[in-house]
Parts: sequence; structure tokens; C-alpha cells
Amino acid sequence: MARYILRRILESIPLLIGVSVITFALLMLAPGDPIAFLVPPEQMQSVDRRVLEEQLGLDKPAPVQYVQTMTGLLSGRLRSFRERRPTLEMMGEAMPATVILTLCALAVAFALALPIAIISAVRPYSLIDHVATVTSLLGVSLPNFWFALVLIFIFTDQLGWLPASGIRPVGVDGYPVGVIWRYLIMPTIVMALSILPPLVRYARSSLLDVLSQDYIRVARSKGLSEPVVLIKHALRNSLIPVATVLGLLLPFLLGGSVIVETIFAVPGVGMLAVTSALTRDYPVVMTTTMIASALVVVSNLLTDVSYALLDPRIRHD
Repeated sequence: MARYILRRILESIPLLIGVSVITFALLMLAPGDPIAFLVPPEQMQSVDRRVLEEQLGLDKPAPVQYVQTMTGLLSGRLRSFRERRPTLEMMGEAMPATVILTLCALAVAFALALPIAIISAVRPYSLIDHVATVTSLLGVSLPNFWFALVLIFIFTDQLGWLPASGIRPVGVDGYPVGVIWRYLIMPTIVMALSILPPLVRYARSSLLDVLSQDYIRVARSKGLSEPVVLIKHALRNSLIPVATVLGLLLPFLLGGSVIVETIFAVPGVGMLAVTSALTRDYPVVMTTTMIASALVVVSNLLTDVSYALLDPRIRHD
């Protein structure tokens, strides 16, 4: 297992390098001038543009800028164009909100997906199964931003029950659960419902396949109760495809957090990435992209390792 993990880590290095090169090339080719976002238009004529370019490192060729950017990122000295602060410090401030929101969405989606999948698999093609299938297809079809706006209209504008922006009240530091839970409800629902349909569909399909296996019939013939057969024998063996889907859904969650955090004004990594891209803050965009890419690589590795934990017959050499 250790050799397998080491090999996967070494294989991910060229992948991350490729992501960094492509991201930096796109930033260089994209229209827009970082200096135009740093200097007010009325002061542009009185500013020495060459001095600013030299301070930001924009006066050098693109390959040199790339090497300096990646060197600064790896050493922790890379600074934002706008705030002149280390980009890793800015990521550290934004990361907790995104992590909390993502974990809440995963927990809600997983807690709903398994019971729905079990009921649908135990009673296939019943009314409950058809309702779950139609609801799953409807959930896949609904765009995140539309559903988020509907929730804001209902629970904020009409009922006034939930706040529509932020993650905590002004003046509150940290992330106290008793304070932030009201701010997390709507973003969590939007993100959870975006990944719930594929989880339900894969879990139901896998559970149906497992329930038709011989060892399930043997377990039932021994007189084991149906809950024991489902939970102890069938469910665990059906979770491997679900683990795969969870690993593949992490990039989708990270991409969805950009939309959700922007709509609900959650000060997370997604909102930081959008703001930095709009203001052509290249160092912050590179930092958010590379950290997101590293998280995807780690999630895929954890997914593969979880196979051996879910099914002892699987071993990585």
C-alpha cells in the first residue's frame, strides 16, 4: 500500500505541473490589464506604468514570470497584486468557509442518498422508486444558481427566516456553530442537492446488483433479518461505486462552490477565485487553482485507498 501511494504521488507531479502551465498560459492570453484594476482611471496618466510593472514582475518575459510565480508559491512568498499580502495567507483565511460548506453538503447528501437508495433497491420499480428516479433527474436538470435564487426569494425576501449572504454576522470572529448555522442552511442545501442525484442513482444500481448475489441469498437462508442482510452484508459491498462517485464529485463540488459562494457572498475560496479572476490578480488565481488541483489529486488517491478498506479482497500493490 505504501509503494502504491508513493507511486501515485510521484505520478501526480507532472499532472500538477501541466495544470500550472495551462493556467498561467490562459492568464497571459486572457484580455485585461492588472494595472488597470490597481490604479483609478483618473490617476492612470500620472502613474509611471513601467515602475508598477517592475514592482509586480510584469516587465519580464512570460516564462520568467511563470518560474517566479511558481517559486514564490512553493516558498510561500507569492503576493497578491491587489492586497500585497501572501496568497497562502489569503487562502488560509478563505479555506475554512469552503471546507465547512463542502463537508456540510457532503454529509447532507450522503445522509439522504443512502436511505433513498436502500428503499429504492429493496422495492424496485415501485411508486417510491419511480418518485426517487424522477426527483433525481429533476435535481440533475436544475441549475445551482436558479435553485439558490429561488431559496433566497422564498426564505429571505418573503419569509425573512434566513440570511441571504455571508457566513456570520458582522463583528463576529471565527466560525461558532451556534451563529453560522443559519447562514449555512441555504448554501448547504444547494450544494447537497447538486450531488444527491448521482449518489442516489449509483448507490441504488450498485445495491440492486449486490442484492442479486448468491451470498445474499445464503445470508437470508440462514434466517438473518432483512436489516442485518442489508446493512451488514449488502450495503458495505455496494459502497465501492459510491466511493468512486464521491471522489469524482469533489471537483464538481469545488466548481459548484464558486457559484454558490458568489451568490450567497460566502467568503470562501470560490468567491476569492472569482474576485481575483475578475481583477486579473494572477498570483491569487494561480494559488487557488493549484491548491484546488492538489485537493482533487488527494481525493482521488483517498478514493482508491478506500477500496481496500471497504472490500478486503482489493489490495493495491
